[in-house]
Amino acid sequence: MLEFAVTIEGITKEGQAQWVLAVDPVGERLLIVHEDSSLAWHPMSACRFAKLVPPDAPRPVVPVQMAQAAQHPVLALPNRGERRRMQLNGN
Repeated sequence: MLEFAVTIEGITKEGQAQWVLAVDPVGERLLIVHEDSSLAWHPMSACRFAKLVPPDAPRPVVPVQMAQAAQHPVLALPNRGERRRMQLNGN
């Protein structure tokens, strides 16, 4: 599906549009996410085309930095058998 945005009569403000998440061709409606993060279906007749993102348009890439290792290394404690051996050897 091509990414496109629409304005919705009585809902969107002047100069603003909402991205369409899904199209229901049978019911002739569009799924839109609103500013309060709610999802709602709106009839196509109440929507007007606003913007299209062409499929060959470049997409922004956001670099993600890997989490740094802990500043203090985690030490492995000796198990019970190793502790007994250390005690017998006087370590």
